[in-house]
Amino acid sequence: MTALSYREYATDLHSRIRQLRVTEDVSASIEIAICRNAYCYRSQEVTGYNGSNRYATGPLNSAEGLVERDSIETMNEIEAFFSLSEIYAYSDVALANGNSPLSRSHWDGTVALIEVSYETEVTRWHQRMLFIGFSDPIHADFTVGLDRDLFINEHNTGKHFFEWRSTEVPAAVLEIAAVGRRGKDQVGVTEASSVRQRLSRFANVG
Repeated sequence: MTALSYREYATDLHSRIRQLRVTEDVSASIEIAICRNAYCYRSQEVTGYNGSNRYATGPLNSAEGLVERDSIETMNEIEAFFSLSEIYAYSDVALANGNSPLSRSHWDGTVALIEVSYETEVTRWHQRMLFIGFSDPIHADFTVGLDRDLFINEHNTGKHFFEWRSTEVPAAVLEIAAVGRRGKDQVGVTEASSVRQRLSRFANVG
Protein backbone atom coordinates (compact mmCIF):
# COMPACT_ATOMS: atom_id res chain seq x y z
CA MET A 1 0.00 0.00 0.00
CA THR A 2 1.09 3.58 -0.64
CA ALA A 3 2.20 5.68 2.34
CA LEU A 4 0.18 8.82 2.96
CA SER A 5 1.80 12.21 2.60
CA TYR A 6 1.67 14.20 5.84
CA ARG A 7 2.87 17.47 4.30
CA GLU A 8 -0.53 19.16 4.78
CA TYR A 9 -0.91 17.79 8.33
CA ALA A 10 2.57 19.05 9.24
CA THR A 11 1.73 22.50 7.89
CA ASP A 12 -1.38 22.65 10.07
CA LEU A 13 0.57 21.35 13.08
CA HIS A 14 3.23 24.02 12.59
CA SER A 15 0.54 26.69 12.42
CA ARG A 16 -1.08 25.45 15.66
CA ILE A 17 2.25 25.38 17.48
CA ARG A 18 3.03 28.96 16.47
CA GLN A 19 -0.42 30.06 17.59
CA LEU A 20 -0.08 28.29 20.96
CA ARG A 21 3.23 30.06 21.59
CA VAL A 22 1.57 33.49 21.45
CA THR A 23 -1.75 32.66 23.16
CA GLU A 24 -1.29 33.48 26.84
CA ASP A 25 -4.63 32.15 28.09
CA VAL A 26 -4.10 28.61 26.73
CA SER A 27 -1.89 26.13 28.57
CA ALA A 28 -0.01 23.81 26.22
CA SER A 29 2.86 21.34 26.32
CA ILE A 30 4.98 21.19 23.17
CA GLU A 31 7.78 18.63 22.93
CA ILE A 32 9.80 18.28 19.74
CA ALA A 33 12.86 16.17 18.99
CA ILE A 34 14.53 16.61 15.61
CA CYS A 35 16.99 13.88 14.61
CA ARG A 36 19.25 14.41 11.61
CA ASN A 37 22.57 12.79 10.71
CA ALA A 38 22.62 10.90 14.05
CA TYR A 39 22.33 14.18 15.98
CA CYS A 40 19.36 15.26 18.08
CA TYR A 41 17.86 18.68 18.84
CA ARG A 42 15.20 18.69 21.59
CA SER A 43 12.77 21.41 22.60
CA GLN A 44 10.42 21.27 25.60
CA GLU A 45 7.98 24.12 25.93
CA VAL A 46 5.11 25.00 28.24
CA THR A 47 2.99 27.90 27.06
CA GLY A 48 0.58 30.11 28.96
CA TYR A 49 0.96 32.40 31.97
CA ASN A 50 3.69 30.27 33.55
CA GLY A 51 5.44 29.33 30.34
CA SER A 52 8.92 27.81 30.19
CA ASN A 53 11.39 26.56 27.59
CA ARG A 54 14.24 24.04 27.64
CA TYR A 55 16.52 23.13 24.76
CA ALA A 56 19.16 20.41 24.44
CA THR A 57 21.30 18.90 21.73
CA GLY A 58 23.76 16.05 21.30
CA PRO A 59 24.61 12.83 19.45
CA LEU A 60 21.55 10.60 19.27
CA ASN A 61 23.12 7.51 20.81
CA SER A 62 25.61 9.18 23.12
CA ALA A 63 26.01 7.64 26.57
CA GLU A 64 26.26 11.15 28.01
CA GLY A 65 22.81 12.09 26.74
CA LEU A 66 21.74 15.48 25.45
CA VAL A 67 23.25 18.69 26.82
CA GLU A 68 21.21 21.82 27.49
CA ARG A 69 22.17 24.56 25.07
CA ASP A 70 20.98 27.82 23.60
CA SER A 71 17.69 27.71 21.71
CA ILE A 72 18.75 29.24 18.40
CA GLU A 73 20.21 26.12 16.76
CA THR A 74 17.34 23.91 17.94
CA MET A 75 14.66 26.35 16.79
CA ASN A 76 16.38 26.64 13.40
CA GLU A 77 16.29 22.84 13.04
CA ILE A 78 12.59 22.75 13.95
CA GLU A 79 11.74 25.42 11.40
CA ALA A 80 13.87 23.65 8.79
CA PHE A 81 11.94 20.42 9.33
CA PHE A 82 8.57 22.10 8.80
CA SER A 83 9.87 23.65 5.57
CA LEU A 84 10.69 20.26 4.00
CA SER A 85 8.63 19.47 0.93
CA GLU A 86 8.12 15.74 1.57
CA ILE A 87 6.85 14.51 4.97
CA TYR A 88 5.58 11.05 5.96
CA ALA A 89 4.50 9.56 9.28
CA TYR A 90 5.49 6.32 10.98
CA SER A 91 2.87 3.98 12.44
CA ASP A 92 3.13 2.02 15.69
CA VAL A 93 4.81 -0.74 13.67
CA ALA A 94 7.97 1.40 13.78
CA LEU A 95 8.24 0.57 17.48
CA ALA A 96 8.48 -3.18 16.88
CA ASN A 97 11.82 -4.88 17.45
CA GLY A 98 14.37 -3.85 14.84
CA ASN A 99 12.15 -1.28 13.14
CA SER A 100 13.06 1.93 14.97
CA PRO A 101 13.89 4.68 12.46
CA LEU A 102 16.26 6.13 15.05
CA SER A 103 18.35 2.96 15.24
CA ARG A 104 19.27 3.29 11.56
CA SER A 105 20.44 6.77 10.70
CA HIS A 106 18.68 8.32 7.72
CA TRP A 107 21.37 10.56 6.26
CA ASP A 108 18.97 11.84 3.60
CA GLY A 109 15.99 12.44 5.88
CA THR A 110 15.06 14.25 9.09
CA VAL A 111 13.12 12.35 11.76
CA ALA A 112 10.87 14.39 14.05
CA LEU A 113 9.02 13.23 17.15
CA ILE A 114 6.38 15.84 17.97
CA GLU A 115 3.95 15.73 20.89
CA VAL A 116 1.53 18.56 21.60
CA SER A 117 -1.29 18.81 24.12
CA TYR A 118 -3.42 21.80 25.04
CA GLU A 119 -6.83 22.71 26.40
CA THR A 120 -9.66 24.96 25.43
CA GLU A 121 -12.36 25.75 27.97
CA VAL A 122 -14.11 22.42 27.43
CA THR A 123 -11.81 20.21 25.37
CA ARG A 124 -8.35 18.72 25.74
CA TRP A 125 -6.47 18.17 22.48
CA HIS A 126 -3.50 15.84 22.11
CA GLN A 127 -1.40 14.49 19.26
CA ARG A 128 1.85 12.49 19.09
CA MET A 129 3.44 11.74 15.72
CA LEU A 130 6.77 10.44 14.46
CA PHE A 131 7.59 11.94 11.07
CA ILE A 132 10.37 11.78 8.54
CA GLY A 133 10.92 14.61 6.10
CA PHE A 134 12.91 15.02 2.88
CA SER A 135 13.86 17.96 0.72
CA ASP A 136 13.12 16.14 -2.52
CA PRO A 137 10.79 13.36 -3.75
CA ILE A 138 13.59 11.08 -4.98
CA HIS A 139 15.05 10.44 -1.52
CA ALA A 140 11.53 10.31 -0.06
CA ASP A 141 10.37 7.67 -2.53
CA PHE A 142 13.47 5.55 -1.92
CA THR A 143 13.16 5.50 1.90
CA VAL A 144 9.38 5.15 2.00
CA GLY A 145 9.52 2.39 -0.60
CA LEU A 146 12.25 0.56 1.32
CA ASP A 147 10.34 0.64 4.64
CA ARG A 148 6.79 0.88 3.30
CA ASP A 149 5.34 -1.33 6.08
CA LEU A 150 6.43 1.17 8.76
CA PHE A 151 4.48 4.13 7.42
CA ILE A 152 0.86 5.15 7.86
CA ASN A 153 -1.08 4.31 4.70
CA GLU A 154 -4.54 5.30 5.88
CA HIS A 155 -5.64 7.76 8.53
CA ASN A 156 -6.11 5.94 11.81
CA THR A 157 -5.36 6.32 15.49
CA GLY A 158 -2.54 4.24 16.86
CA LYS A 159 -1.78 3.55 20.48
CA HIS A 160 1.60 5.32 20.53
CA PHE A 161 1.44 7.57 17.47
CA PHE A 162 -1.83 9.33 16.73
CA GLU A 163 -3.24 12.41 15.05
CA TRP A 164 -5.23 15.01 16.95
CA ARG A 165 -7.68 13.46 19.41
CA SER A 166 -9.95 15.26 21.81
CA THR A 167 -11.40 14.48 25.21
CA GLU A 168 -13.76 16.47 27.38
CA VAL A 169 -12.02 18.43 30.12
CA PRO A 170 -13.03 17.05 33.56
CA ALA A 171 -15.45 19.15 35.60
CA ALA A 172 -12.83 19.59 38.34
CA VAL A 173 -10.51 21.32 35.88
CA LEU A 174 -13.31 23.57 34.68
CA GLU A 175 -14.03 24.52 38.28
CA ILE A 176 -10.40 25.51 38.80
CA ALA A 177 -10.52 27.57 35.61
CA ALA A 178 -13.63 29.36 36.82
CA VAL A 179 -11.93 30.39 40.06
CA GLY A 180 -8.58 31.23 38.47
CA ARG A 181 -5.98 29.74 36.19
CA ARG A 182 -3.33 29.29 38.87
CA GLY A 183 -3.25 25.48 38.60
CA LYS A 184 -4.10 24.96 34.97
CA ASP A 185 -0.65 25.41 33.52
CA GLN A 186 0.47 22.15 35.10
CA VAL A 187 -2.03 20.07 33.12
CA GLY A 188 0.00 20.12 29.93
CA VAL A 189 3.16 19.20 31.81
CA THR A 190 1.72 16.14 33.53
CA GLU A 191 -0.19 15.04 30.43
CA ALA A 192 2.76 14.60 28.09
CA SER A 193 5.43 11.98 28.74
CA SER A 194 9.08 12.94 28.37
CA VAL A 195 10.44 13.03 24.82
CA ARG A 196 13.82 12.00 26.20
CA GLN A 197 12.34 8.76 27.57
CA ARG A 198 10.71 7.95 24.25
CA LEU A 199 13.88 8.75 22.32
CA SER A 200 15.87 6.47 24.57
CA ARG A 201 13.39 3.66 24.03
CA PHE A 202 13.35 4.13 20.23
CA ALA A 203 17.12 4.43 19.97
CA ASN A 204 17.63 1.22 21.94
CA VAL A 205 15.19 -0.83 19.90
CA GLY A 206 16.90 -3.61 18.04
